[in-house]
Amino acid sequence: MSVWLAIGALTLLAVLPILWALLRPSGARSERLDHDLEVYRDQLREVDAELAAGALTEREAGEARREIERRILRAAEQSETQSGPAAPSTFMAVAIALLLPALTLLLYSQLGQPGQPDQPLAEREVPSVAPRGLTTDQSNQVSEMIARLETRLQAQPDDLDGWILLGRSLAAVGDFDSAAKALRRAAALSDGDAEVYVALGDILTRGERGTVTPDALVAFRKALDLAPRNSAARYFLALANLQAGRSREAYEAWLNLYRDLPENSENRQALAEQIRQVAQEIGADPESALVAAGVADTPTATATSETEVRPGPDRAAMAAAADMPPDERKKFILSMVQRLADRLNDDPGDFEGWMRLGKAYGVLQKLDKSADAYGRAAAIRPSDPAPLDAQAMALIQSASSEQTLPKTTLNVLRKLEMLQPENARALWFLGMADAGAGRTEEAIDRWQRLYDQLPAGSKQRDGLEAAINRLRAAQ
Repeated sequence: MSVWLAIGALTLLAVLPILWALLRPSGARSERLDHDLEVYRDQLREVDAELAAGALTEREAGEARREIERRILRAAEQSETQSGPAAPSTFMAVAIALLLPALTLLLYSQLGQPGQPDQPLAEREVPSVAPRGLTTDQSNQVSEMIARLETRLQAQPDDLDGWILLGRSLAAVGDFDSAAKALRRAAALSDGDAEVYVALGDILTRGERGTVTPDALVAFRKALDLAPRNSAARYFLALANLQAGRSREAYEAWLNLYRDLPENSENRQALAEQIRQVAQEIGADPESALVAAGVADTPTATATSETEVRPGPDRAAMAAAADMPPDERKKFILSMVQRLADRLNDDPGDFEGWMRLGKAYGVLQKLDKSADAYGRAAAIRPSDPAPLDAQAMALIQSASSEQTLPKTTLNVLRKLEMLQPENARALWFLGMADAGAGRTEEAIDRWQRLYDQLPAGSKQRDGLEAAINRLRAAQ
């Protein structure tokens, strides 16, 4: 009962201003008329005073009086028109008092969520004043470090490492403009260090939410002039081409970069996805090119002895394949992969061969075969985390999104974690398995280690922090 009384009181408070305007006595209007008339009388007195002082001629004073008199007449007419019985206002007030709450309840029943449970104040998320990805305490610590670093650089303006650290620290707290200024100073001191120019271009790009600005483009081109094989500069220059509408140039540049990246590079997988997206825009067939990049490095004649020759396509063959029609090119690639598989059956100890075969099967979306090939490579080098990482990725991709990871996949991930305790893939998926099995402490431990590796301000870090908080709340 008290709830409904409270609702009624709040409703009355909401409509009271409207009701007061409708129910207030008509005397208010007469008061307004009295006020207006007094103003006009003052204006008439001012006209008389100015006429006496010679500021107005008789003609000007007469026109002023007539205008003031017309205003007095209009005010009187409006007062007469607005005055009348109070019944219409009373009726309107009663209608509003009844219909407004009824309409509000109707809308709430249709659009609201009456069954939504209360959310206590203590459980609500309070917006943090710290930069994204940093707690308030961490933000304060970073700010103090930045202040100390800035003070030191005033005394030591030629400290290259200090300017680089300052730029990265400012970027971590989201001050990209100041970060860019610091890195420009570092670039001037670096005596042609390509990595500093890449860092500058990266900060300028991040400051514009991923758009390669003209200043960033200059930095990346300078980096490429200094180091023509620099992967980061090549990637961003291709991205600039894509953003400028030169999709074909971006596609070809990223394909060349994909070929040059190390086989165990984690960036290769992400780059392959971007290549596929651009290929859809330009109507290209990326799969054959990606497979070719994965196995084209197989030497035409790599002898294990003076008489043994291992078959494999050379660069000329791959160039010829690029000019084939799509169906013929696909058959060529498949035959090339099959030749590599046949050779490995005869030479099962070839670690690099199994790695190339696993990659080729992965690009062809034959994930089971890809995982098996990587597993064969892992058996050859049991202390090398690279084949286990690749095998785990293939197994994860082949698993259904609706089911938990099978034990075989989890075993591979555990082996990977033993060899590489901070491996991001192992920490994430093993943490998921722990959380699903109710091993909350283990899940939090793994995800916290992963959280510490992720860049500040990244969506992945924010999402992981929310997941950790949910686990802690459920304890």
